Amino acid sequence: MICRGGWPAVIKEKRTETGALLEAYFDALFEVNIPRKKLKGNESRRVAQALARNTGHALTLKTIAADAQLPASDSTQTAAKVSDHIAALEELYVIESVRGWDAPIRSKSRLRTKPKYYFSDPSLTAALLQITPERLIEEGQLFGMLFESLAMHDLAVYTEALPGASGDALHYYRDSDGLEIDAVIELRTGQWAGLEIKLGENRWREGAKALNRLRKKVAANSAARNPSPAFMAVIVGAGEAARYDKEEDVYIIPLTALGA
Repeated sequence: MICRGGWPAVIKEKRTETGALLEAYFDALFEVNIPRKKLKGNESRRVAQALARNTGHALTLKTIAADAQLPASDSTQTAAKVSDHIAALEELYVIESVRGWDAPIRSKSRLRTKPKYYFSDPSLTAALLQITPERLIEEGQLFGMLFESLAMHDLAVYTEALPGASGDALHYYRDSDGLEIDAVIELRTGQWAGLEIKLGENRWREGAKALNRLRKKVAANSAARNPSPAFMAVIVGAGEAARYDKEEDVYIIPLTALGA
């Protein structure tokens, strides 16, 4: 599903390969659409590949430029160029940004709010990195990174459908204490929920531990409008049904059960 993606033509025809389709998509994107925005298609492709290699990571423009191997004679101009390419890719719905959650926490911990970037379909990431399903099976860390991308895609869809959700209701959390939560949903009412994403179900307790660290940090702020989360959940890659662990006060939800 990660490598095939959710393209209508693929789903309707029940195809398992998207190679030719994505090659045509990228040709149109980098040879036609990007140049229309007065940007160089080859540079934009390299920026996209850099973002794909760092999916789910909050990076500086300087780091992206270095990864994309853009000319760095003037760091300020190079950063501005990267920013232009990222803006163009967002305008063309190729990537989507997820900003850090401004959590209601009273702490010396410094919050990280720099945006993370995910591709609008996980198959775009896989295609830019020339990843096959066989390679994903062999490389667990890479599989986990792209599984997170797939899960964030689905969470974004379902979050937008929630009553009280703004267009910017899905976030991530990270602070200087080393605590990082993959996804935080916050509604206009201030209600919130934290979610960790783990490909292997055997790692759900690791996710639950991080979620409960966040729960305690928010609860410690008596001024928080909604100190207690509506729920906490670990999204996993496999399982027959969602379940609730009373001891950890956390749901364990297979990705395939999200829409149930």
